[in-house]
Amino acid sequence: MIKKLNLISQNFILLSIKNLFLGFFLICSPNLLSESFSLDGVLSENEWSEANLYDLEYELMPSRNTPAALKTYAYIKHDEEYLYIGMKAYGDPDKIRATLKNRDQAWNEDYLAMMADPFRDGRYGILIGVNALGVQLDEKHTSNAQPDNSWDILFRSATAFQDDGYSAEFIIPFSELQLPDTEVQKWKIGFIRKSYQAGVQTVFGTFKNLPRETCYACQVDEEILLGSPKKIYRNYIYPYIFLNQVGDRPVKDFKLQNPDYEIGITGLYELTKSSSIEYTVNPDFSQVESDVPMIMANQTFAISYPEKRTFFLEGAELLKSDMQSVYTRSITNPLGALKYINQGEKNSTYLMQATDTDSPYLAAGQFRSYKGNAGKSKVSIGRFKRNLGQNSHIGFIGTNREYQLGGSGRLLEFDGLINFLDDYILDVNYARSETHEGNIDFINTDSTFSGRTYAMDGESFSGTAKNFRLRRIVNGSNWGVRFKDVSPTYRAHVGFVGRNDYKSRNYWYGRTYRSNGAIRKINFRWNNRNRLNFRDQKTQEFYEFSIDLETNFNFTGSFEYQIKPSEKFEGIQFSEQKEIEISGNYHPRESFFTSFKYEEGESIAYRIENPEIGNSKEYNLFTVLRFSDNFKISLGHRYSELKNKVTDEDYYAGEINRLEFDYQVNNSLSSRTIVEKNDFNDDYFLEALIQWKPNPYTIFYIGGTQFYKAPNPLSNNIRLETSQLYAKFQYFLNLGS
Repeated sequence: MIKKLNLISQNFILLSIKNLFLGFFLICSPNLLSESFSLDGVLSENEWSEANLYDLEYELMPSRNTPAALKTYAYIKHDEEYLYIGMKAYGDPDKIRATLKNRDQAWNEDYLAMMADPFRDGRYGILIGVNALGVQLDEKHTSNAQPDNSWDILFRSATAFQDDGYSAEFIIPFSELQLPDTEVQKWKIGFIRKSYQAGVQTVFGTFKNLPRETCYACQVDEEILLGSPKKIYRNYIYPYIFLNQVGDRPVKDFKLQNPDYEIGITGLYELTKSSSIEYTVNPDFSQVESDVPMIMANQTFAISYPEKRTFFLEGAELLKSDMQSVYTRSITNPLGALKYINQGEKNSTYLMQATDTDSPYLAAGQFRSYKGNAGKSKVSIGRFKRNLGQNSHIGFIGTNREYQLGGSGRLLEFDGLINFLDDYILDVNYARSETHEGNIDFINTDSTFSGRTYAMDGESFSGTAKNFRLRRIVNGSNWGVRFKDVSPTYRAHVGFVGRNDYKSRNYWYGRTYRSNGAIRKINFRWNNRNRLNFRDQKTQEFYEFSIDLETNFNFTGSFEYQIKPSEKFEGIQFSEQKEIEISGNYHPRESFFTSFKYEEGESIAYRIENPEIGNSKEYNLFTVLRFSDNFKISLGHRYSELKNKVTDEDYYAGEINRLEFDYQVNNSLSSRTIVEKNDFNDDYFLEALIQWKPNPYTIFYIGGTQFYKAPNPLSNNIRLETSQLYAKFQYFLNLGS
């Protein structure tokens, strides 16, 4: 463990800034702390003597349900407004991994957390915790979906180190949680601890890990009565002001434009503990973390990115579907939006209406997708979900998009998920879309599909998509089959469909082995996929074999072998293509982390005039050097190439280099500087940012971005081409009672 900095050794100026911000937050933030409780991270006997005691007696990973190697205890008590959690983790303090980070960034460090299933039905669970230095962590868990750590609540926490480990205390307001509509709250509850003291990422818990696919937080099995919490409904608003100045070099001289500003507001009003209205007017998403740069040199289909904008994340789990009928990032720049969510014990409803000023239009095809900007549009989304027994449901999704330039797109989907015989999971989906094109063309192509044009020339057509997936997940093994058909005329105007005109048949099998030796866990997986078009012509045959392993010396690795015996692209039948992939992560200590990925094989050069098979190579290196709990440097290098098999000439070749400096003053105040060179964009990128974020909704930052280019191909110099300076202040106001 990096030696923890004490108050005497800290820089006086930084300490002053820290105390100033902390004082401001305590004065202006809502009162979340009970006056009868001392929040200091120390588990004093007089505070916890009457609390319920829990023993984290099981190792959940990498072993499954074996006795825990380290002692950990948890305490819980409550009053009518708050949950009080105390946890003590025993072990060597010098082996604890914990650094100062922004909220929800410490998942790969030592942490303590409570998990709960308030509805006790295995569909919805929450995790709330802290790392050893007090970085807050919270995420929402739902059945058959990845945990959502964009879910944030307001809670207070503190940690403290002792000679025999560390401890944590946190106070959670009932008002921040979605609760069953019952007089007396009866939850399922549990606790987990993540530790690296055994030389491997290890998780301990109060419960046994179930050998089937389910909501992770919903596996907790201890029932607890929490009385009748005081009904306090959330009423939040967080207005903002954004200041911006840009400049560019249109011809020769660099020119700054006049400063600009924007104001807006977002709010949430709770009707009941299971239903709420959320609204936004002129939202600003500039503080959202940027997407990871993607190499698109050989891509012919559009790529989806994860949603990171706060407004669209509330209730996002209700919209998840194998068909991606809803892709909220298709609402690019909303002028305003209104959303209603009701998540009950039996039924759930989601309704949203938005006006988008920049509507992306995605027209999928068999070999590529076509994109354009359709301008302003009105978007409607509706979702109804009915729970059926344990971890099963049926439901409907409906979407509509009306384009101001003319035309519309509608979609209706039925979906169902059935868990049966404990280990089997069945997914079924059926969707139908209707497209009515306008007469203002914004797609530049002469290509056609099914006797129609991709151009916006007033055509109308409908399409269908079907999905059937059956899988079985038991302790140590899993298998599955999937059939998915997407017709040539199917489009999702508020969703994401990058490819259509295919019938996919997919089969897979996996097996996991665990031990207490040097290899703690190893997983084998085999996968086969065959794809036909809607004329029943085979377009692709694909096989994959992979091995993943986890060791007791902080190394994880994988090997993957892929083979395509045949592939058909734009009428050309291609022969066999092979590819291998090797990747790994090594994290021996808190101060050093490195990862790598290497791919080599054969691939079709899809984007040249006459596509042909070439030799491909790609590697990715990433390293983090941490010099203290506060300061780290990250280095990234990614290279990709595709060459002609005969002449060895490049179809494309380039690299992305990235250098990032991060300094975390405390859990709220941070700064970062990024320098990036991207050959595929042919530019140099520089970003500097200082950010203060005392809670998920209050934020102040100031920063700037600059793009540099070489003035001409013969020059070794670079010059500033575009620049942006910006500042934002968003403040959280709690109007609830």
